[in-house]
Amino acid sequence: MFKRANKITSLLIAAASVMSLVPAYAADVKKIDSDDGTVYNAVAYKDGKFFVDGEINDDEEAYYVSDGKFNKLEDIDSGDGDDAALFGEKYLDVSDGDYTIDLDKGSITDDDTKGDTAEDAADNLRRKIKDDTDDRYDEDFAKSIIDENESDTEDLTKINIIPGAKYKTPWYYTQYKAADRAINDNVNGLNEITDQNKRVFNVYTDTKGNYIDADYNLGKVKVTTTSSGASTKTETIENTNDEYDASGKDDALTASVSQDKVLTQDENYIYRLATVKVNVTTGAAATISEINGVELNPTNANDKPQIFTVENDGKTVSFRAIQKISKAQNSDDVDGANYAKTVTTYALSDEDGKNLDGKDLFSDDNIDNDYTKFTVANGKLIAYNTKINDYKEVTVRSYDLKTKGGYYYADEENESKEDCEVSSQDDKTSAVQTDIDGNLWRLDGGYIYKFDNTDDWDKVYKVDGSFDELSVYDKDNIVAWSEDDDVYSLIGGKSSDDNNTNPPTTTAGWVQAADGTWTYNKEDGTKATGWLNLNGVWYYLNTDGVMATGWLNLNGVWYYLNPSGAMATSWLNLNGTWYYLNSSGAMATGWLNDNGTWYYLNSSGAMLSNTTVDGYVLGSNGAWIR
Repeated sequence: MFKRANKITSLLIAAASVMSLVPAYAADVKKIDSDDGTVYNAVAYKDGKFFVDGEINDDEEAYYVSDGKFNKLEDIDSGDGDDAALFGEKYLDVSDGDYTIDLDKGSITDDDTKGDTAEDAADNLRRKIKDDTDDRYDEDFAKSIIDENESDTEDLTKINIIPGAKYKTPWYYTQYKAADRAINDNVNGLNEITDQNKRVFNVYTDTKGNYIDADYNLGKVKVTTTSSGASTKTETIENTNDEYDASGKDDALTASVSQDKVLTQDENYIYRLATVKVNVTTGAAATISEINGVELNPTNANDKPQIFTVENDGKTVSFRAIQKISKAQNSDDVDGANYAKTVTTYALSDEDGKNLDGKDLFSDDNIDNDYTKFTVANGKLIAYNTKINDYKEVTVRSYDLKTKGGYYYADEENESKEDCEVSSQDDKTSAVQTDIDGNLWRLDGGYIYKFDNTDDWDKVYKVDGSFDELSVYDKDNIVAWSEDDDVYSLIGGKSSDDNNTNPPTTTAGWVQAADGTWTYNKEDGTKATGWLNLNGVWYYLNTDGVMATGWLNLNGVWYYLNPSGAMATSWLNLNGTWYYLNSSGAMATGWLNDNGTWYYLNSSGAMLSNTTVDGYVLGSNGAWIR
């Protein structure tokens, strides 16, 4: 606190400009000004909107920033921002579900949106599984994999969110136990697993329960078998449920897939690391000689080994692969269960079936920890690891998913290893972020860099050299800061010289702005526009949400809104002139019969008196004198 107090002078000097909102549009490196203020945590959103938890202008609060104004979030205690986590397209989960902030509107609810959405997804999935499937799943059993160290099984009340697709609709994954029939029929090679509770199928679902079974469709895996008589046969294996012919008489060819890790997702696909195993019937004469056109050969001493593992005297071949699985469902089903419309299986190898140089990023040690993450940008799968050198370095490798002569493989780029800032917080968070399009960003030495999705980083912004944390929505909306050095920058949105800390428009009801105008927030946090009826009283809100007062012309009809905003009806006296507003609020003109008495209102709505209209005499009170 003493450190912050020592900065009061600089904070007062900067009071006229609380923040720097800089439109980002130049391709060259752009210098970003910074402002004084302690930021504990911040999250960037689109259109210059931000969540900021900190001490701005010596005022410790949580804020919703929009249009250059800091709006206090009264329901959020400053410091809770450390527990704020992004969820879905626009939500910020605060204090592990205590509050939810809508980043698009700045509204706050005490709903656990993240938890409620996951529960809804689980309920919807369970309902559809029970309605759809015949004998593929044990319908009374699902395996929770929220905690990978937990061996207990339970009904489907929790599901794991699939990583990636930042600011996008969430998808989840879980596992269903195979039904007895599926086990007995050797579906998916499940009879190889002796532990009954581990015979499971992997299922992915959206929040509405629209799911896909990930362990059925393999795409197209071409397998060539050779018999003892040198005869060959090539079959394209498309799923794990069927048997295919091998080259030997009565020899059957089957395939199975096991999920090693759900890696990430983009708008239309889910990416996972899997092991594909191809088998020829035990005791058969045929052996497997090619996978997707790549011949299985012993490795030369001076060459990299093949990705394929050959066992059982050539009757079993397995290989690791990246599977790109569509979120769209196939029009067909398997035992009533939905499966992916398209699946492409890319061997984790080069075009010749040889091991990749960067395969270590997919090693069990790396994929099972929290430091290797994956993203998809411009169709490329990008693996990045921040565990190196005490979190101060980020290792990145990009994989272009390709096909050559029918062989699907992951074409890897050169490895990139660069420094990155590390927060002084105890959690040692590295300043590496992804954006809404899956692009990778890092902060180091006073520069914000964007990965080029190949093997290099481009400088985009020059910022304060003390910055060690950042949040990125896209290249035009970024927040970076240093809590220890009490300095920050907001990039994006509209520029503003205002030093406003207006009450947030986060609760339903009337809100008065600093200029005295009034707006009305609906229950969902949006501003009301057009006609609004509250307890029988009508108000009119302009297109910008500001409450109208005085005369209002709508489609040629005049209305009058009192200073309170309430629509006038019946007689109205303005500066000594009488007008009449019908029950609809519309201003009357011409002859008017009010309870048997006639009056005349001219084209401006003003009541005439002490005059003659159409030969009829009007008295001093405007009434027709018979």
